[in-house]
Amino acid sequence: MVNANARNLFDLMQLYRSKMKKAVGTKELNLNAMHIQCMRLIQEAHHCTANAIGQGLDRDKSQISLVVKDMAKKGWIEFLPNPQDKRSKLIELTSLGESLLAKVATEETLVGDIMKQGLSAKEIELFDKVVLAMKHNLKNS
Repeated sequence: MVNANARNLFDLMQLYRSKMKKAVGTKELNLNAMHIQCMRLIQEAHHCTANAIGQGLDRDKSQISLVVKDMAKKGWIEFLPNPQDKRSKLIELTSLGESLLAKVATEETLVGDIMKQGLSAKEIELFDKVVLAMKHNLKNS
């Protein structure tokens, strides 16, 4: 028998991903979740390097290297000299990368609003609390 909680969680994640992909146009852009996570980290960091992305996302160097090269090829990021370490490059979003990330944020808000329809503020707060607890449990297991 399938665990109902696991099935519901899986179904919710799949529906959310599907709605987000359609809203953002990820198929046309060849954009995936790892691209978005990397761009968010780059945007938030003051001096971002590929190594910092790998550490921040808990991914290995080779995986990050492929994603970073792909984003640079698509014009979403650019490399700058790193004055603190000549062996590495600083990574920044281009204006194209910034506009793409802004579009993702807008669509996340819209899809999130749809998800929350018919739910009270208390139910949404409880959902957030439960999700954070579950994330904590999985990270620390």
